[in-house]
Amino acid sequence: MHDPPDAPGTWPGLLVEWRQRHGAWQGRVTYAVTGPDGPALIENWLPAARLEPR
Repeated sequence: MHDPPDAPGTWPGLLVEWRQRHGAWQGRVTYAVTGPDGPALIENWLPAARLEPR
């Protein structure tokens, strides 16, 4: 995925669900980021344009 909130860049993640809102597709993804206290697991809905298979 590309540029999730508060974590710019490209990150590996796991797509767990799709939905369509206002005519556009979004994916619910989970991904890990490094925080001040170590790794944290984040879950977010992102526009489909920010997701790509690898």
